[in-house]
Amino acid sequence: MNDWRVPGFTSTASKRPDAMFGSPALITRASGCRVWDPEGREYVDYVMALGAVALGYGHPAVNRAAEAAIAAGVVGPLPPVAEQQLAEALAERIPWLEHVRFLKTGAEAVAAAVRLARVATGREQVLGCGYHGWLDWCQGATEGVPAGVRELFAELPFNDVVAGRELIRERAARLAAVVVEPVIVSEPSREWLQMLRAETERAGAVLILDEIKTAFRLAIGGAVARYEIRPAPDLVVLGKALANGFPLAVVGGRADLMAAAARTWISSTLATEGVALAAAGATLEVFVRDDVCGHLHRVGTRLLHGLHDLQRRHAGVITGVAGIAEMCFLHYATEDLAHRAALAAAKRGLLFKRTAYNFVSLAHDDATVDRTVAILDEALREI
Repeated sequence: MNDWRVPGFTSTASKRPDAMFGSPALITRASGCRVWDPEGREYVDYVMALGAVALGYGHPAVNRAAEAAIAAGVVGPLPPVAEQQLAEALAERIPWLEHVRFLKTGAEAVAAAVRLARVATGREQVLGCGYHGWLDWCQGATEGVPAGVRELFAELPFNDVVAGRELIRERAARLAAVVVEPVIVSEPSREWLQMLRAETERAGAVLILDEIKTAFRLAIGGAVARYEIRPAPDLVVLGKALANGFPLAVVGGRADLMAAAARTWISSTLATEGVALAAAGATLEVFVRDDVCGHLHRVGTRLLHGLHDLQRRHAGVITGVAGIAEMCFLHYATEDLAHRAALAAAKRGLLFKRTAYNFVSLAHDDATVDRTVAILDEALREI
C-alpha cells in the first residue's frame, strides 16, 4: 500500500485498510447492501459509505433521478431550479430549516454554520462536541493548525450537564456558537439537550446541531425530530444519507441567522450541481413513501438484539454493545481481538466495523441481519 500514488487515500482516513479490515482493501462495485472486491468476492456491508447510504447502494429511484440530471447538463451558468425545489421540499418535512444553503461536504457545511454564528454574534469562540470535520476551526490538536485558531475552540463533554453548563457560562461573553453531535455512541439525555438550549440562549450564542449522521436516519429531521428538541436549534447541518451517497450537505435554520450569508463569504463552484440535488430529491421521496426510518429502526433493533446475544455468548471477547439501533458496534476486550474479529468476519463475506459505527439500510432485511449475527458468531468462535 505504501507505494500507491494516493497517499492515505483521497477519502477519509476511516476507510484506510488498517482501520477497517485489511482485506479487502478495495472494492469495484456496490449494490444494495453488498459490495464486491477486485477478485469478484461478495460481501454484506454495514459500513454503508460511513453512513452516507441509507437506501442501499445504487437505489433505482435515486439512480434514475441522477441520470436525468446528467442528461440535463449537470451544471450551468445560473442557479438551477432544483435548488429551490429541494429547499422547499426539505422545509416541508423539516420546518426548522427556514432558509438553507447547499454545500458539498459535511465539513464545509458545519464550517459555514460556525461562520454564520460568528457573523451574527460578533464573537469568535466555539465549543464543540463530537466530530465536525477536518477543517482548522475544530482541529485543536492537529499538526498544521495555527495556534491562534486552536485557541478559539474547546471541547464540550457529551451528556455532562454540569460540566457543559460551566463551560458555556465561563465563555459566555466571547462565545459565538456551541456545536454538538446529538448522538455519540449513546443517546443524549433530555436534561443535557435542555441545558444546551437554555445556556446558549442565556449566553446569546448560536446552538448548532451537527446532524450529519443522524438526519435521514433517526428520522428525516434527525435528532431534533426523534427527541422533540423544542425550541429547535438555531442552525442545523445535514449531510451523508441526505442524497444516498451523492455529495451534498445543507446548513439551515432561522431565517435571520441564515441572512448573515449575505454579509460574509460562503461559496462553492459545484455546491448546486444538478446530480446531487436530484439524488437528494429522490432520496427524500423514497424516505417518505417507504417509511425508511421505520425500517432502519426495526432491522437495526433486530441487529442490536443479536449483538447483545453475542456478548452473552462471547463475554471473554466482547465487553459491550454500543450505539443505537440505526448505528451500532461492539466493544472488544482488546484492540487485537477487535481486529481479528473484523478479519475473520470479512473472510466469511461480512464487512462489519469494529468501531463506531455499523449502519443498517433499506436494503438490509431480517434474513440478512440473522445471517450477519451467525457469521459474527462463527468469527468470534474462531478467535
